[in-house]
Parts: sequence; structure tokens; C-alpha cells
Amino acid sequence: MVLDASNKIAVKCAECGEYNIIDVDIFNLKETMEAKCKCGASMFKAKRIKKELVFDINCVACENIHRFKFKLSDLMTKPLNIITCPVSGMEIAFLGKDENVKDIVERYNNDMLELLKALGIM
Repeated sequence: MVLDASNKIAVKCAECGEYNIIDVDIFNLKETMEAKCKCGASMFKAKRIKKELVFDINCVACENIHRFKFKLSDLMTKPLNIITCPVSGMEIAFLGKDENVKDIVERYNNDMLELLKALGIM
């Protein structure tokens, strides 16, 4: 059986508010990985500790850094993990398989455009 260790994480930047989709290979994450937004702001750090993947995410909702832990076995089997701010409950990131992450980010972006149009901002 071949296991697909590639995952994507989409994180909403705490500085500019844009989603950035980044590759995360859970087996090759031996060193701490730091991801920056296209605007240059730090978005998260990730590392593998034993059988867990640990993310420290800069939160767009409350401006704190939150730690999230995922079992490697869960990442291999679950197609999408929705990561929420523990303070506000806002969805701040999505972790999972490529198409699932891209689809949900596209849906969120489309919903935001519709909201802005409905409010007369666009």
C-alpha cells in the first residue's frame, strides 16, 4: 500500500487577509518549517514531533499565535481538517488533500465576493 504523505495547508494571513496554500509533506518535515505570505508576513511554523504534526499559526481573528496538533495517521486518512481560532471560533486555516483545500478556499473567496457585492462595496 502506497501512502500519500502530501498535504496542503491554506492559512489566511493575519496581515493582508489573503489565503496562501502551501505544500506540507509530513514525512519530510524534519526541521521546523516557517511559511510566509506573499506580502512577507509570517503565517505559521510547522514541525513534526514523533507521530504528530504541530502548527503554530498566526491568527487573523485574534492576532494571537495558536498551537494545533494533528496525528500523522489522521492526516493520512482525513481529507480535510478545518482549523478554527479557539478565541473567536473563526475558521483560519484548512489542512488536507490538495483538491479539498483548493476547493474550500475557492468557496470561501467566492462567498466573500458575494457578500461584498451584496453590501455594495464591489
